[in-house]
Amino acid sequence: MKNKVFITGGAQRIGKALVEHFHSIGWNILFQYRSSKLEAERIKSALNAARPDSCQIIGCDFDNKESYESFHKQLANEIDGLTALINNASTFYPKKLSETSHNDWVKLTSSNLYQPIFISKICSSELIKNKGSIVNIADIHAEQGLKDYSVYAAAKAGLINFSKSLAKELAPDVLVNSVSPGAILWDINEPSEEKKNDILSSIPMKRIGNEKDIVSIINYLLTKNTYMTGRNINIDGGKSLG
Repeated sequence: MKNKVFITGGAQRIGKALVEHFHSIGWNILFQYRSSKLEAERIKSALNAARPDSCQIIGCDFDNKESYESFHKQLANEIDGLTALINNASTFYPKKLSETSHNDWVKLTSSNLYQPIFISKICSSELIKNKGSIVNIADIHAEQGLKDYSVYAAAKAGLINFSKSLAKELAPDVLVNSVSPGAILWDINEPSEEKKNDILSSIPMKRIGNEKDIVSIINYLLTKNTYMTGRNINIDGGKSLG
């Protein structure tokens, strides 16, 4: 049976790199995108041109209840043969507690905690059957905290602990781990040189990470790992060492 992975947030940045990597090693791909429909369609066309019927996509706005309820139903019909799940999609923006609205809470917890939980629920029976794996992408600030990002950090902390608890629940059939990136890729709106230097000075490796740093660890977890479960792996160039 050919391996099949479902990746959320697969049209951009790390998600796109994961899609392209696992397709390149022969896996079938199913990925979700939010607003990057043109890029998602382009990726799908390119991968299916390289290997027919090897890539499917599903559009969904995780902030919209009607959209994600429809997505959940569609996903349940697309997971046959699933061997791996990567919960990668994430909403990230600063919000002081004094300014946090209920809408902010919904946006910041939906993609970072709510959706990974319910997507895992939908996929779990197929992953159990196929002795598969789940990787949840968290953040080093889930443990360290981050000023003005309290709701985001709380959601990612919840994701790490969900991963640990689910690892116990689904053992011995499914391996569940999380990875916590540090500074990986500069933001689309690049920070100033001064801000970049501040960030780099806090990283022992003196550089930010890139897609390959994340892909290589997740590749290990999905293709080599047979025993480690319930662990969180920091990929941060040593930043979390303090």
